Amino acid sequence: MTIWQVAAGDGSRDYSDVFLNFGVILVGPGSEGDYFKHKDAYNHPSSWAYRPFMEPFAEAVQIGDLVVLKRPSGSLWEIIAVGEVLSGYLFQEVFGDVEGWDLQHCRQVRWKAPIKSTVVPGLRRGTLIRVNSAIVVDEIKSIWQTGRDIPSAPIPPNPQTIEVDELIESLIVKGLPGQNAELIANTIWRLRRMAKYYQTHGEDVSEHEIRSFLIVPLLLSLGWAEQRVKIEWWNMDVVLFDTVYKKDTSKPLVIIESKRLFDGLRYAPEQATNYAKSYPTCDRFIVSDGIRYKLFLREAEEWRFAAYMSLTTPTQKHPYETNVDGAVTFFLSMIPIRLV
Repeated sequence: MTIWQVAAGDGSRDYSDVFLNFGVILVGPGSEGDYFKHKDAYNHPSSWAYRPFMEPFAEAVQIGDLVVLKRPSGSLWEIIAVGEVLSGYLFQEVFGDVEGWDLQHCRQVRWKAPIKSTVVPGLRRGTLIRVNSAIVVDEIKSIWQTGRDIPSAPIPPNPQTIEVDELIESLIVKGLPGQNAELIANTIWRLRRMAKYYQTHGEDVSEHEIRSFLIVPLLLSLGWAEQRVKIEWWNMDVVLFDTVYKKDTSKPLVIIESKRLFDGLRYAPEQATNYAKSYPTCDRFIVSDGIRYKLFLREAEEWRFAAYMSLTTPTQKHPYETNVDGAVTFFLSMIPIRLV
């Protein structure tokens, strides 16, 4: 039996809840497809998809091995859970968009949580690495013997995608005028091309560019007049108002927190919620990297993750969170005209 350490993101993104909810460990990129059908693409150092951990994940990890799910804790490491590998290698398309990352390479795992907070030295930075420290190995084995079982849900089926024409037809059925529909469709196609460009050059794309060239153009196509949109208003990235903006009378309806590509969207909702508390008229907030949009709706004093939309691959529902709607609900909630 080998013991492995696995990371679920880094300081800016954390998808450990996906690992635990569905009883899996995931790695990416998965853009090239199944590992065993495209081994050259994943294993050749000259390939974009090459990662040194891909081969051991697919070929060296064995059923019965233990894995420790870790996250940074200062200069040490917190053990989130310890799991036993239950399956061989799987390619699961449903995990093609996890907080903006394609993580389709999958192993099923039975997880146990430590009975108390456990922070240890001896682990290392990296996605998938063997654990060699004797002290850490003993701690991991102890957690596996005494830990609390974490129930997991079945892996969901692949998400049902929706074509742009289908999306627009759904909006027209709800009452969107044809002229508006045509503008939205054309904008989506144009922004998709920009999104692909930014995905290739994402490390050099600033948050300001994301707002200017992806987020705001989409808002304008939905019918938000420039006079109702404020950028960097009171430390908020984008704010949409009920009327043409007037300093003392206009009321915020929507707050948008923008993020850089590849920074992940996980932590931003907490910040947006804090902003929205100060503005009772605000009933929607959005977190977006310009390609992916998370929509939260205010319900009484609570915020509900209501819809998710990806410009590049819109879906009917959230890819794996079954209680979260997809692209149609997002657009219906964001169009400023009343649809019946």
